[in-house]
Amino acid sequence: MYQVIGLTKTLTLFATTCLIVFLLQHYQDISALLSGSLLDLRRSVMSSVGVGSIVFYLLGETPVFVWICKLPVVRRFLPPIDGEWDVRLESNWGVMQKWLGQSDNSSLHVVHGKVRIKARFFSVKMDFISESRYSESKTISVSVRPSDQAGLIELNYMFANYTRVPVATDTNAHTGAARVFVKEIGDDLVMEGTYFTDRKWTEGLNTAGTVTFTRGGTA
Repeated sequence: MYQVIGLTKTLTLFATTCLIVFLLQHYQDISALLSGSLLDLRRSVMSSVGVGSIVFYLLGETPVFVWICKLPVVRRFLPPIDGEWDVRLESNWGVMQKWLGQSDNSSLHVVHGKVRIKARFFSVKMDFISESRYSESKTISVSVRPSDQAGLIELNYMFANYTRVPVATDTNAHTGAARVFVKEIGDDLVMEGTYFTDRKWTEGLNTAGTVTFTRGGTA
C-alpha cells in the first residue's frame, strides 16, 4: 500500500514518527541533551529510531492498519481493501467455446467466487477460490498505486491459478494478471477492471475478461 503515497513520503512518515518518539522521550531534558556529549545524543537518537521502528511496524503491519485505513481522511489515500470480497469474473471463454464448436452460445462465461485480501502498509496478499471449487488462485505480486489516467487508486496483481482436475481444454496451472480500479460508492468500495491469462496459450486458449469485486451488499 505504501506505493500509493510513494517512497519519499513513506520515509518522511517514518522520520516524523521517530522525531515524535524522540521528543516524547526527552521533552524534559532535551536542552541538556542537545548541549551534552555527542555520544549521549547518538544513543538517544538510536533509541528513538528503534522505538519508532516498532511503532511504525505496529501501525502498518498489524490489524491496526486496517482500522487506520477506515478513517475518513486516510481512506482517500489508503483505501480499506482488507477483508473478504465477492468476485464476479466475466470471461471470453463462452465466445471461444463457440469457435471450438462446443456451444452455440457466444455470451460471456460468468464465474463467481470469493477473494480474501490481506492489506498492510508494506504488503498486499490475495487468495481466490471459485464457488464451484473448480480452481483457486494465489497472488504472486500485488501493487496499489494512484492512476494518473483515471484519477483513482488502482490495484495491479499477478496470480497463479491451480486446478486439481481440469477439463480437456484447461491446464493444471496457469498465470494471469489484472488491473482493477478502486471506486467509492457511498460508504462502500467497488473494484472493477480487466484480467488476462496465459492459459494454454500455445493452443490459442488463453482467456481474458472483466473482474468485479463487491462486498457488504454493494450493487
